[in-house]
Amino acid sequence: MSFTSQITKETIHSLDPGKMGDAIAGMGSHLRDAAIRSKQALDSFSLPKKNEIANIVLAGLGGSAIGGDLVRSYILAHDDVPFTINRTYNLPGFVNEKSLVIASSYSGSTEESLSMFSDAQKRGAKIICITTGGKLNDLATQNNLPLIILPTGFQPRAALAYSFVPVLLTLEKIGFTSGESENINDVADMLAKLSKEYGSANMNESNAAHMLAHTLQSKIPVIYSASDLFDSVNIRWRGQIQENGKHVAFGNVLPEMNHNEINGWDFPHNMQDKFQVIFLRSPQDEHSQVTKRFGILHDVLLSKGVDVKEFTAQGNTKLARMFSLISLADWTSYYLALLEGVDPSPVPVIQTLKAKLV
Repeated sequence: MSFTSQITKETIHSLDPGKMGDAIAGMGSHLRDAAIRSKQALDSFSLPKKNEIANIVLAGLGGSAIGGDLVRSYILAHDDVPFTINRTYNLPGFVNEKSLVIASSYSGSTEESLSMFSDAQKRGAKIICITTGGKLNDLATQNNLPLIILPTGFQPRAALAYSFVPVLLTLEKIGFTSGESENINDVADMLAKLSKEYGSANMNESNAAHMLAHTLQSKIPVIYSASDLFDSVNIRWRGQIQENGKHVAFGNVLPEMNHNEINGWDFPHNMQDKFQVIFLRSPQDEHSQVTKRFGILHDVLLSKGVDVKEFTAQGNTKLARMFSLISLADWTSYYLALLEGVDPSPVPVIQTLKAKLV
């Protein structure tokens, strides 16, 4: 692609008063800070023992839930109890006194999260709270519950490190995983390097995020990834494009999409070129059959006239590979907003919906 960049320092100054770009660039330092905050908070509370927990439920929505999604995907292979992300008003029927419910609400005022907190109390579940304040903070304090306080001033989706690290380190302290401090530091180092590669000081054709944002201006992105480790990364891609870019996006995972959606690319006629399929790949983490499926799917889509772009995860650990693709998503969605001439931070439609619910 050859183009004249439409994003300048003046564009960023004008369209990004909320400093979303700075938040994306700072995710590595956010991870380190979140680790410090989490460890200090967790040392001050008595946590349940691993053998007292039969299942884990993270109660949250939007940017407050995506951290839990990523933790669930990351530890799925070696977690020996069910881990569910619950995004509604009521908890699943199986929640009881042997359940660990992690109530996550960045604002502390999310109505669904507060409803789930109340439900968890009624059922006698073990509860841990993660928030910046609000009513959730008050309820945790009143009931002397473990509480991890997050820094204010971010859009919830820009505080990903603060919704991810507390959940991961809580589960590590209870005994569901280990060695995560080293992994977090490794990811933080990698994100600092990727911010130089994808950041606004490098606005040329070597910047994959910048290039992809230009492509997506006139396309509907459809994100495909393997399930398991990268299903939540897929969710992050869609959410960032939708919230930062105000741009519709869809996605699915393999192998499931091979059993239904793959058959839907025939019709309607003359629409296939309106889509941009994006493959999120990490061959070392994929089942061998899923790797084969990606190759076959690529050929099927090209035969239908659908363009495919493939991005491969970077890093020496699973956690690094997850966050390498998250970094690409965050920067791409940021540039997409700027190219469309919109501020990436506000989500006015969501705020209007919330106001009408009151």
